Amino acid sequence: MSEDAEGFHIRVSVPGVARSGVDISIEDEVLNIVATRSDALPEGWRALNRELPVGDYRLNLRLNVPINDAAVKARVEDGVLNLTLPKADEVKPRKIKVS
Repeated sequence: MSEDAEGFHIRVSVPGVARSGVDISIEDEVLNIVATRSDALPEGWRALNRELPVGDYRLNLRLNVPINDAAVKARVEDGVLNLTLPKADEVKPRKIKVS
């Protein structure tokens, strides 16, 4: 997780999780991520060994800053969830012109 003046950038490892298995929500400035890894095998197959455990991965992060919910971006690529959470306009730093 990193932060800049515009918002937060979060990368979470979610190997073996499909896009449809990721659920993201923000409530009261807390980011909640649930990633569900399925154990479905093609019909007729039997697992002999499993490299990845089956089940849910949960992560809760308190941000302590209001987030612009409408501009949140989330993407799963190569087993990594990338989130961009822009801060709400009222908490972003701003320049004040001196006259």
